[in-house]
Amino acid sequence: MTAPIASGPMRRLVVADQLLHNPGLIEDGAWPRACTWLIRLALEHALDDYWARRRPEVAGVSRRAQLLTLTRTVDPGLGLRCTQLWHALSRAAHHHAYELSPTAAELRGWHRGVYDAAADLAGR
Repeated sequence: MTAPIASGPMRRLVVADQLLHNPGLIEDGAWPRACTWLIRLALEHALDDYWARRRPEVAGVSRRAQLLTLTRTVDPGLGLRCTQLWHALSRAAHHHAYELSPTAAELRGWHRGVYDAAADLAGR
């Protein structure tokens, strides 16, 4: 029996990591987008958890407003990283016939970036 997976953002990152290591778990061609969505969800959960702890009134506003608030009131560097990650993941998650799916290298970079951002948000 394996140890239970942590809840929230880290759980999504664990599943995304499993997809990155074994893309055959999902139908051919679908795994990069599925992985992208999981990584984006992890970032969103990390932001939700942060705002619920620190400023619940911000938790109910749009994601864009949350990212702007993070950049302007908490930490400009962390806010910028989260904003860039969220926009890149959002763009990659929405399929367009004229665009290629994200590469494994891009997904690994976003995975690492969200992992670090989630850890920074949890530590604040």
